[in-house]
Amino acid sequence: MSGFDTLGWQAALFAERLNRLDLLRLGARKPDGGFKLHVLRNHAFETVASALPPFLNFAGIRLSATLSDYDDSLSLPDAKAGAALVWMDFARLSRLDDQALADWAVHRLAQVRARAGGPLIVANSPDAGPRAAGLNAALSSWAAQTADVRLLRLDGIAHELGDAAFDTARAKATGTRLSDQAALHTARCLAFEVLPEALGTPVKAIAVDLDNTLYEGVLGEDGPERLTLTPGHAELQRELAAWAARGVLIAVISRNEVSDVEKLFAQRKDFPLRPDAVASWQVGWGDKSASVARAATAFNVAPDSFLFIDDNAGELIEAGRAHPGLRLLYARTEAQLTASALRLYPGLPRQGDFSGRTTDVRANTERAALANSAENEEAYLWALQPVLDFRLDPGDDRARLAEISRKTNQFNLALRRFDESEVQRFIEDKEAAVVHVRLADRLADSGSVAGVFVRKAADGMAVVEELCISCRALGRRLEDIIVGEAVRCAAKALGTETIGFAYSQGARNAPALDWLRAKLGGDLPADAGLAPLSMAALTRAWSPAVRLTWTL
Repeated sequence: MSGFDTLGWQAALFAERLNRLDLLRLGARKPDGGFKLHVLRNHAFETVASALPPFLNFAGIRLSATLSDYDDSLSLPDAKAGAALVWMDFARLSRLDDQALADWAVHRLAQVRARAGGPLIVANSPDAGPRAAGLNAALSSWAAQTADVRLLRLDGIAHELGDAAFDTARAKATGTRLSDQAALHTARCLAFEVLPEALGTPVKAIAVDLDNTLYEGVLGEDGPERLTLTPGHAELQRELAAWAARGVLIAVISRNEVSDVEKLFAQRKDFPLRPDAVASWQVGWGDKSASVARAATAFNVAPDSFLFIDDNAGELIEAGRAHPGLRLLYARTEAQLTASALRLYPGLPRQGDFSGRTTDVRANTERAALANSAENEEAYLWALQPVLDFRLDPGDDRARLAEISRKTNQFNLALRRFDESEVQRFIEDKEAAVVHVRLADRLADSGSVAGVFVRKAADGMAVVEELCISCRALGRRLEDIIVGEAVRCAAKALGTETIGFAYSQGARNAPALDWLRAKLGGDLPADAGLAPLSMAALTRAWSPAVRLTWTL
């Protein structure tokens, strides 16, 4: 379902007070197939499950859910379940004292985590009071230390709804103490905030219009001083600034004169969104779809990694048709509703810290200038002064390695899409090795940029099962050294010298396949397979301009 197909859904999906009838009127189909979620429960989940389809459709997630029998003991799921959701009403376990309840929950959840094959989602307690607070603190501490665990924060939903979070009068009929409002908000939180972290295509950038979107008025007609910054528009700008601080790249896309926009941001010191939070300015008179494409090129990402915000539905539809997969958000007259929708929008990063990305992207302009002025590649590298850090089997980096695997599209050879638990098993396997690569240069610290996952096969070959390099590292003429040195480290750790690369042709991983073809000196025989490659073809004497460090 395309973004402009669901433009009319946004009022119902992002409403402050959700309405089940309004959601049903959207006519969303149950998105069966795809990801499998097993719900382990001791109270009813049906009131949540029945509200999920419109939220899942909007988020682009296909999911099939199966429900366990009611069980206060939290029975273990079948091995290799796609994912598990623990949906427990902990108030039912009143026979346990406060500490015993927290200890039992953590112990039992650890057993579930060991058995589940994919991500584990745990709904915490929505109740108030010290008993629930102690339990939730224990769950948060355990989740932070455990691979591939995400909390479904029912306590936050209950706090937001207050007394309306519970409906004990209807508990016998519904099978749960949670009210219908709590069920609807839980469905939205699950589909918009929790599941996209593991399943959805991430939003890496936001493209935003100016006139009647970030303020009330038209710059070319009213001038900077007569534009109105309403409380709602100020809230929207603060949301954009907050996402920029988290590392989401911001592009301003506007039909205006460049000089007028420069004057606007110079004069309006009351704007919460400041120019240094904007990584790309696409100001001019062409189609908005072309502006999105230019911003995507500047950020070295695909247009479907963008969320485009505009007050003109026609502009949204034009851009959406030009770029399938582009996420769209209609900026309503009530700007506070747009701000609320942006806060909740699925796919925006809610875990991790990527705050250096805007600085890194801005540095691309200077990197391009260095490349254009350098006499040759060696001169370019000396001017850039890159530093590559290689870390072998880094258990503390599993979350970032899983993210690189899931979110890298252009330079990803096998498209395996590992989750945290799979990364952890790779790190712990004596017949496997994982190399995490970080990159910095004299212009900016790019941070974590690559993951290489190698397993020793029965015939002694080191098979690269997953090779992914972030788009932020591409274009700096470092791909050969990143792959070559990472694979050399892994092969040495595994005691082998023969190498094979698993590959699979996807929608956007042509750069990775082209790299492999160049190393092979010929075309790949099929859309997927295993390509043997000699160590000599892979490695060479690296330029002394590139400094290498290792943590082995």
